[in-house]
Amino acid sequence: MTQKEAVLLTGATGNVGAVILEHLLQTTPHNVNIVLRNATKQIPLFRERFPSEISTGRLTFTSIPDMTIPEAFDAAAASATTVIHCATPVGSDSDWVKDMIDPTWTIDHSILTAARKSPAVRRVIICGTLLQALGPYNLFDPSATITDVSYNSMTFEEAKDGPWRNAYMYSKTNAERKTWAWYEENGGKEGTKFDIVMLLPPMITGRSPQVGYKPSAGPGGIGSIGRALLVSRTAEDMDATFPMFLDTDDVARAHVLALEQEKVPGNHRYLLASHEGVNLRSVVARMKKEYPEVADRLPDVQVDEEGYESRRAKLAKIDTSKSDTIFGTEWKTAYDSIKEIVLDAVRWEKDDKIKEEQKLKDR
Repeated sequence: MTQKEAVLLTGATGNVGAVILEHLLQTTPHNVNIVLRNATKQIPLFRERFPSEISTGRLTFTSIPDMTIPEAFDAAAASATTVIHCATPVGSDSDWVKDMIDPTWTIDHSILTAARKSPAVRRVIICGTLLQALGPYNLFDPSATITDVSYNSMTFEEAKDGPWRNAYMYSKTNAERKTWAWYEENGGKEGTKFDIVMLLPPMITGRSPQVGYKPSAGPGGIGSIGRALLVSRTAEDMDATFPMFLDTDDVARAHVLALEQEKVPGNHRYLLASHEGVNLRSVVARMKKEYPEVADRLPDVQVDEEGYESRRAKLAKIDTSKSDTIFGTEWKTAYDSIKEIVLDAVRWEKDDKIKEEQKLKDR
């Protein structure tokens, strides 16, 4: 590292942000200020998890209950040298535009304007998604090659009424397009005094160290894997899993490396993805052998390598050559990443059962 950074981090209560926070505190000398929506509830959890970092002042907090309000990030960004933005609205079935599409850009815009006002911010790192580069029109086109200049072509009309994936991929792509447009309108690096790094990982899998963790079968990589392996337990859900992944620790390492301007050129988008695909049937078969204590929780399905290879042959190619040169290709394997989702969930269930039994005894 060329200098000690003051990092403003959003999304630290989520899965990806939590792992990034760990990496920042454990592998760098940087100070970190995390944005919290519910500070009263969340700060005690962070105090329990990171007591020494808080006591020394390396980890601090900024309470922003509503990140969509104007100038929400101005005060926090004023003393930051880098912003890592991982928070993203997850939306709701009631109004995808109001709850996901509009606030995604509103929050990004607020961070950008705060960074422009700051005398210290030199780089803004945004955690996006590979879905900003590919979507339903080219994902299943084996003749297509997705590069760092590709964009998802999902339209507002197709996204505004959901389902979740449509609204999500449009909201993220729309916000990115507007980010680059805003940046040019404000004079680029010369006008804003900072550059932008857009990191675009695919389905994110792996461990969940965030405070207040609870297994979820909701959207996103960890939720969808958990649903397929521990809830529905069906071959259909397993085979329909998004085929490209990256582990949470690898995503975190990429964000931490992106702090180093001499190593990671700014004003670029980087497609991040393991060259290995996701074969959930094989993962389950191996876990049943290596972790017999959870075998009865996993689906009973047959390994189908031929079917897996057939599905993979129908997918577009992802050109990660630019990212590979900078971030490397030594990513965690699908098995080592996905097994953590199962082990985290089973461990939580066991701990939760013990807590409930203790409550009954205390009555």
